[in-house]
Amino acid sequence: MLIAALVGLLVVLPLAGLVRVAAGGGLAGIARALAAPQSVRATVHTIALAAVVTALAVPGGAALALGVERQEPRRRRVLRPVVASGLIVPEFVLGFGWTQAYGPAGLTDRLAGIPLPGLYGPAGIVLVLATHAVPLAYLVVTAGLAVRADVDLHRAARASGAGRWAALRTITLPLLRVPLLAASALVFASVVNSFAVPQLLGTPAGFATMSTLVYQDLNLSADPAAFTDLTVVALAMVLLVLVAVAPAEVWLGAVRTRPPNLDPPVPAGSGRLVTAAVWAFATLTVGLPVLAVLLAALTRAPGLAPVPANWTLANFADAFAGETGAALARSLWLAAAAALLVPALGGLLAGLRGRLAGRPLVLAVTLSYAVPGSALAVGVAIGYGRWLAGTALIILVAYLAKFWILGYLPVRAALDRLSAEPVRAARVSGAGPATTLATVVLPPLRTALASAAALAFLFAFHELTMSSILYGPGSQTLAVVVLNQRELGNIGTTSALAVVLTVPVCLAAAVLLPRRGRT
Repeated sequence: MLIAALVGLLVVLPLAGLVRVAAGGGLAGIARALAAPQSVRATVHTIALAAVVTALAVPGGAALALGVERQEPRRRRVLRPVVASGLIVPEFVLGFGWTQAYGPAGLTDRLAGIPLPGLYGPAGIVLVLATHAVPLAYLVVTAGLAVRADVDLHRAARASGAGRWAALRTITLPLLRVPLLAASALVFASVVNSFAVPQLLGTPAGFATMSTLVYQDLNLSADPAAFTDLTVVALAMVLLVLVAVAPAEVWLGAVRTRPPNLDPPVPAGSGRLVTAAVWAFATLTVGLPVLAVLLAALTRAPGLAPVPANWTLANFADAFAGETGAALARSLWLAAAAALLVPALGGLLAGLRGRLAGRPLVLAVTLSYAVPGSALAVGVAIGYGRWLAGTALIILVAYLAKFWILGYLPVRAALDRLSAEPVRAARVSGAGPATTLATVVLPPLRTALASAAALAFLFAFHELTMSSILYGPGSQTLAVVVLNQRELGNIGTTSALAVVLTVPVCLAAAVLLPRRGRT
């Protein structure tokens, strides 16, 4: 009952409020909102971006997975975090870093006179989101290789005279259909969710997506009818994600009962070539943009050469003038609260594993993560705005609703590996439920709980989409302050704040990645 009540409060109530307000004008009002020119353009832009990014990122992630995971273990342990670095850097910082590295007057423009054409607009959005999504696809396909790669079939094909490409086309890729489908659905949903990069690179070019349209309508429109219209657009985002994710979930559910082959993949390919390709990809897509942000943060003023003679810490001092210090403290305690509560919520839900009543609750929590942040934030504002509007607590409610699944998945996986015999032995020996939980169940779950906490902290600290919609005077998070400084054109201050925003995320990742890298 407690878990059902929490799911109702954190997930069902916001989404039900979103549906209620969107349907307030009836079918005619919904049709009018969706037929508005700006809504049509934003919807078309969002679908096109998601389709193109998925078409680019999934093959790229699959190629990296096939290359990296077929290396010897020591090299694999080094290359995995290099590939994942694109996910560690916050999306806003990565997009801003691309403008400083490859935009007009950026690092490559200064050093070689070669700016990247079309960075501000749809081409730039596709490029940045695709490079940000490649590590996501890589992780999904890597998991698929570990579970579904059939070494015997691959060896049989090679022994029968099939070349490397023929074996890849006829054996490996067909076996990876399900992981590739899962990666496609996840990447598509992440692009629909994306706000920071479209806002940063699309807004100056007049290119709107559904997420930026919701943000602009909520923050810039004084028309009361605009709120109803934006709820319709937000609900359309939810349906768009569900249309993409639901068929994949049905197919995945149909094939999960197949017995996995846990043998490691066949070693193949040139280790030096793969290593060079991975490092080149990470350097160009993450390393150079992050370096450009750091140099901009250290340089006295825009337009000066980023050399040591022009370095200063004044931008960091200016960045923390005003409310920035309070925003940083607020982001830290919100992330810490999420890191504490998300594993607890995940553990409660994972305790229902195997029970029929738990399945719809798990589905609801899973869908709340898939729901675009803009849509969920509007639903939370509708459901809790009367009591919590403009406070940091309403942001925390949105974080818990969005990131609950990050606590559930690691704990559920750990519980699946936990034998029931020690629990039975403890109960037979007279231990009560609380003692059994503390002495038998929780100790083997420490790693899973720590991973869940690190993930929750990482995602919550740099979250921007929901925070930018729900914050009020005196409740800005650090990510919102960075966005506001960028929109004011303060490059040095924005760069300094971007560095500050990235450091805690990297520290949290440093705790998490070594645990994952041992497998």
